[in-house]
Amino acid sequence: MTLPLEWEVLEPLAATTISRTWRVAIGGKFAVLRQDEPGAARLGLNRLAEPAVLKAAAAAGLGPACLWADPARGLLLTDWLPGRAWTPADLQEPANLRRAAGLLRRLHATPLAGPVVDLAAAMDRYARAATGATGVPGVPGETGVCFCHNDPTPGNFIESPAGELRLIDWEYAGLCHPGFDLAGLALGAGLSREQVTVLLTTYRGRPPTPPEAASHRLWEAFCHRLGVLWTAASGAVPES
Repeated sequence: MTLPLEWEVLEPLAATTISRTWRVAIGGKFAVLRQDEPGAARLGLNRLAEPAVLKAAAAAGLGPACLWADPARGLLLTDWLPGRAWTPADLQEPANLRRAAGLLRRLHATPLAGPVVDLAAAMDRYARAATGATGVPGVPGETGVCFCHNDPTPGNFIESPAGELRLIDWEYAGLCHPGFDLAGLALGAGLSREQVTVLLTTYRGRPPTPPEAASHRLWEAFCHRLGVLWTAASGAVPES
């Protein structure tokens, strides 16, 4: 991609051991600039694939467009999506929960984009980074992949002033099992069993069968284990 016009940093947005982000002004519009920290490489984030993932998400009206990327330097510039980031409390509202389920259903029905996400390898990588251990088991043995966000936590849902709902932070996105997205949303929002039934019913267009409900519980257990390892691994990365 061609280097864009010079940007003006307006405000910091977030700073972790994985990356730092800022809201910037460029060419008369707002954008988001992300710069990698050492943790991005250590945790195996695929920056080369990210621009194509963002292009597919933006084309489907699901996320921000990629304006420019320099993976070698760990830099990414994306559109700024105006609006409000949701909180877990937002997803406790049945209407919002149904909207989120509908957005994930649209995402999973879009043409395949991005790399295959190997969850077993990710868990093993996080375990090594956090504790030096390897061979961590526990990925649900299900087949079938689609285009997934893989990090649909409440704060990654952005509602525009006009009420449009989209997702940000596509750095983990790729081809994965849809159950991983649904379980990640349920855990991130702290959904009850009854609310999970609403989520799955809206997503599928019918109540889940007992095997489907049991599968979701397995994915939640896996997401919890993966999240614990990710938190430990990201915390083990030295500050730059």
